[in-house]
Amino acid sequence: ISQRIIEFLQAFPDLILAMSIAMALNAGTWTVIVAIAITRIPFGGRIIRSVALTLKEVAFVEAARGIGASTLRIMGRHILPQCVAPYLILATTHLGVAILIEASLGFLGVGIPPPTPTWGNMLADALNSGLVPPWWLVVFPGAAITLTVLAFNLLGDGIRDTLDPRLRGSRE
Repeated sequence: ISQRIIEFLQAFPDLILAMSIAMALNAGTWTVIVAIAITRIPFGGRIIRSVALTLKEVAFVEAARGIGASTLRIMGRHILPQCVAPYLILATTHLGVAILIEASLGFLGVGIPPPTPTWGNMLADALNSGLVPPWWLVVFPGAAITLTVLAFNLLGDGIRDTLDPRLRGSRE
């Protein structure tokens, strides 16, 4: 059942799903947080499920099952610690996507209301300043979004390089 729900959520593009959730729940900070979280759930669920299914067949899990460990003990002691690194990598790389979704929602007017400064609201306000907006009203928020997304993607890549045991010996 959970995989069918995840497939249903993945059937919609992230921005359209977030926009429909934000419009259904009215604009606000918590609405944007919920909309972004719902769009990110399928990716985390798929990654963790695939890691758990792979680990289920590994020798140390079979050995724990062979000595009579309970299912909860196997999940908590053997499988869950192995799922932390992939999820941490996924979370840092998806922070960039979350920032882009928030900026897009703010730009389209269904995000956080205008008294709160967001990059999307800044870009939307630049369009309201005239036919051709001043360049600095567009360049600086756009550059901030770009640099922040790039920083989170590089952070996720660095964490992957650090935590992936297959890559540990290749940095010489």
